[in-house]
Amino acid sequence: MFREIISISESFIISNVSWAVFLGCILEQIIVPIPASLIVLSSTFIILKGTSFSLPAVWTLLVKIVIPASLGITLGSFVYYTLAYKLGTPFIERTSKYLGVSVNDVLDVEKKFKDSRYDDIFMFLARCFPVIPSIAINLFCGLIRYDLKKYIITTFLGSAVQIFGWGMLAWFAGNIYLILEDKIAYMSNIVTGIIIVAVVYFIIMKRRGKNRKDGP
Repeated sequence: MFREIISISESFIISNVSWAVFLGCILEQIIVPIPASLIVLSSTFIILKGTSFSLPAVWTLLVKIVIPASLGITLGSFVYYTLAYKLGTPFIERTSKYLGVSVNDVLDVEKKFKDSRYDDIFMFLARCFPVIPSIAINLFCGLIRYDLKKYIITTFLGSAVQIFGWGMLAWFAGNIYLILEDKIAYMSNIVTGIIIVAVVYFIIMKRRGKNRKDGP
């Protein structure tokens, strides 16, 4: 039963993976419950599981995962960009406890932004490497009214680089897992057996101790 549910879920994701990734990344930018990296890792693992490295497979990764995810991140990021653009610092102060980002976090992005020589390259690299929370970048860009055209380009391209990296990681990790799957299952059975024996031994020893106390 459980295997059937997994099989049905995988079939659904494979058939609708681009839409699932696109919508998931939009929601991730707005609600922030599930990291985009987790969405990409799980989706890539499912659609490229057991696929050897080739240009058609890389193309599949780009078309079905990287581009939809990057578009989703770019569109989703507009929400807080626009709110910060229109409402400014008071909005960040009022919502910081809900968003998990404070004014200080945004000011920290501003400091790094000012320290960089090339503003656009900084924005691009900030999207490539998820060291700074994306929501802080979105708010900061809205706050300083960063050029919208540059914002779209740096967000999309930077996100594409990051997503491609996560996708490649999931692809290779998934293939390694398939190679080691039998060994992992074998080790899992051994560990399960040891746990069962340990539990049974504990119960027996506990009963013996109780019988000795109850005895004459």
